[in-house]
Amino acid sequence: MKNQFKKFISSTVDYHNFKGALEIASELNCGIEISRFGRLKDIEDLFDITKKEYKAALKDFDGEVTLHGFFSNLNVAAKDPLIREVSEKRYYQSLELACEFGAKTVVFHTCFNNLLKHNEYRQLYFRRNIEFFHEFIPYFEKEGIVATIENVHEPDWELIRSIVAAINSPNLKVTIDVGHCNLHSDYPVSEWIKNYGIMLHHMHFHNNYKDEDSHSSLLKGSLDIKPIIKTLNEMQLNPQITFEIFDKDALFESVKYFDEVVEGI
Repeated sequence: MKNQFKKFISSTVDYHNFKGALEIASELNCGIEISRFGRLKDIEDLFDITKKEYKAALKDFDGEVTLHGFFSNLNVAAKDPLIREVSEKRYYQSLELACEFGAKTVVFHTCFNNLLKHNEYRQLYFRRNIEFFHEFIPYFEKEGIVATIENVHEPDWELIRSIVAAINSPNLKVTIDVGHCNLHSDYPVSEWIKNYGIMLHHMHFHNNYKDEDSHSSLLKGSLDIKPIIKTLNEMQLNPQITFEIFDKDALFESVKYFDEVVEGI
């Protein structure tokens, strides 16, 4: 039996025009993944106002909603306690927004720095993430929301898989970002899928030529999505799919191509 994927588009397709992104999602018969909520420079003063504006815009939207949690310059594993404090605040605000908007999935980054080649750094990062998510995830369990951890700079799946395994909650799973895999990992996306298995809940689809995180059309880049869809089909995995593509025309051609690939597998 062929996979039947729930499809979403990222609200970044019409940057900071949330109503426009919702219109595009409706046209494509997709859900919406709310990303880059508001403007960070205003978020402290306008958080509640912006939340009400987004809630009003969603009132007539029939599709499902997911949320990309805050991530810019955040690090819940930072050594500096003030950086940890604001990072944790933004993570809890992300949960607040998910509850407000009826989102059942929230995507978080680890903000792991792969340029630091020290075992001590990696071990500290793992321990501090375990400490944080041990306290954080029970709130998701209470609300019936799934938190996921997305790869960005990680060269392989080990760190994220270890965190998820250690927390061992049905409300903490993983997101595979295929464009980030293409840019930062020597392993094909199919290997990421095989190593995550049933931990996989969500995926971000976009493409690049391994030179920058361009979030380009699936047809413009060095990544071939056919082996990815084939692996998902063989493993009988049906993660949610978000097209995280910034250009509107590129988004439309990517959704069409994705559907053609799924139908042809």
